[in-house]
Amino acid sequence: MSRRGLARSAALTGVAVTLLVTATPPASAHNYVVGTDPEEGATVTADLDEVSVTFNDVLLDMGGQSTVVDVTGPDGGHYATACPQISGAEVSAPVELGGPGEYTVDWRVVSADGHPVSGELTFEYAPPSGTDQAPGAVDPACGATGDGQDGAGAPAGTAGPGEAEAAPSAGVVVAVALGAALLGGVVVLVVVRAGRRSRADQDPGVSSP
Repeated sequence: MSRRGLARSAALTGVAVTLLVTATPPASAHNYVVGTDPEEGATVTADLDEVSVTFNDVLLDMGGQSTVVDVTGPDGGHYATACPQISGAEVSAPVELGGPGEYTVDWRVVSADGHPVSGELTFEYAPPSGTDQAPGAVDPACGATGDGQDGAGAPAGTAGPGEAEAAPSAGVVVAVALGAALLGGVVVLVVVRAGRRSRADQDPGVSSP
């Protein structure tokens, strides 16, 4: 193959690779936590009637047990009094806390890319003496917790951009496979055409298509 043919082949291959890279859609990223109330590790001294977790993007409400906010107290009781509610990028649940001590909030949501993400946060409850103490329930208000579910699994107080790896969707995998097949075909075509042009350069009597 002549130098001119090799240069042409390399140039066309570079163009094909560029088109493949720019045409392949990127994998969507899971939502990540941008704030919680109470904050991770905070000490709450006033009456608390709600806990919430706020994310960087809107959440999907898929119904059933797809969304969970469960609050457990130092006695192992459950203190969320109703199922969680989604409002845009925030999920929240009403609570009635019991005695002082450490409380854990387990959450699970469906992020904007359709994947479940979950995590937890802890806070300390130190109410003034004489504050009413609600009895903890034996079972969660909605019958499930965020424990052991698939998802980002990052603690809510520390999750940030890039900490929850995105799993490529089936569409992305198919697009990459098709793109690779297309690139292979383009490379073969470039090599064949370059070979024909090289032979034509060496033999003036042969014309290339």
